[in-house]
Amino acid sequence: MPNSIFVTKNRCTGCTSCAKACPVSCIDMVDRVKEAGIPWRKLAIIDEAKCIFCNACVEVCDKLGEKSKNKDVFHAITMVKEKVEGKNNVDVTLYKNVWIYAEMRHGTLIPTAFELLGLARTLAGTLGEQVAAVVIGKDVGQHAQELIAHGADIVYVIDHPSLENFVDELYTQALTELILKERPNKLLLPASTIGRSFGSRVAITANTGITADATELAIDPATRMLHATRPSFGGNLMATILCEKHRPEMATVRPMAFPRSPRVDGRTGKVVNVAVEASKWKQRTRFVRFEAEKGQEQDITAAEIIVAGGRGVGSETGFKPLEDLAHALKGAVGASRAAVDAGWIPYRHQIGLTGRTVRPKLYVAAGISGQIQHLAGMSSSEVIVSINKDPECALNKMATLSIEGDMFEVLPAITAEINKRRGH
Repeated sequence: MPNSIFVTKNRCTGCTSCAKACPVSCIDMVDRVKEAGIPWRKLAIIDEAKCIFCNACVEVCDKLGEKSKNKDVFHAITMVKEKVEGKNNVDVTLYKNVWIYAEMRHGTLIPTAFELLGLARTLAGTLGEQVAAVVIGKDVGQHAQELIAHGADIVYVIDHPSLENFVDELYTQALTELILKERPNKLLLPASTIGRSFGSRVAITANTGITADATELAIDPATRMLHATRPSFGGNLMATILCEKHRPEMATVRPMAFPRSPRVDGRTGKVVNVAVEASKWKQRTRFVRFEAEKGQEQDITAAEIIVAGGRGVGSETGFKPLEDLAHALKGAVGASRAAVDAGWIPYRHQIGLTGRTVRPKLYVAAGISGQIQHLAGMSSSEVIVSINKDPECALNKMATLSIEGDMFEVLPAITAEINKRRGH
């Protein structure tokens, strides 16, 4: 029996607590059809196609029921999870190898796969196990050798025309079937839009746990368990998550948090072409079309040069000299959390524990003091230039080159010199 979830109508008060608790917004409050003896106007409706079966709605509704004096209301949501044979009391000795999911996007292998392979080799080395990569899509077998060259010992190729474009349900079923058959010990996915989207579905379907957006991973030699660390409470604390009783231990890994594994020409490995029976898969959603995001801004996670501003920028217009320098250097514009929280620049530019992790060749920081949360997101930059009036600030002290001065004087001067040398 597949996972299912439903609402008992006569117990639902339409209080909206479940909808607020849902992390994927799959619960809607709709107007009730009038029924005798039911005074409430709204009813919770759950979209099973979007539900990740995380139990958040059940917990909040049950808590309200425990507090309520009226025992005929709340406890309104029931979740039934698919039973997977042999998974409730897992014999961890039956599970081996460290797997990574190699993300494909529009026919292109995404470089986060090489970051995960480098990390997986480190983890597998501690365990004395092999590294395997899983690639899903249409005509994706051509990328197997590239994954082997970057560190994979085994590449599982799940190739089928129905997998040409990413669809949560299909990719989840394809990967889960392989997991249940091959029994990997650990599984790492990129904390990208795709990885985050179906990683949690895979964990639920495979009856295991997952740590989201991990920034540090290590193996405890004594227990052979994965210690996955991620920021918590807005980056003020770091939480280490363990999955003791279920396998595989899963984590989505923040892009750019780890270096890419080097390519080794001539490296050999095993390619396994996985048999696909797509007709057995349940599909309630379909891919319609892809529309690229409009705008010319460069993604900071892929940029080799970043010019970032913090509280010292002072206002939204204060980012203009940073944008001018970034344009002159053909780089991207970044920001600290303080600048984003102030509403001066959109969240997609935020760098740090609660934003993006970056690893550019050149990182220019203007008006950023260097809070630990920000440093954690950019400290792996090859060259760091800090511009700040305070010579004692943390970022000035750790920078490759520190400039004590007013950013509104220094940045235009640097930009003008660059344009002058280029004959602009």
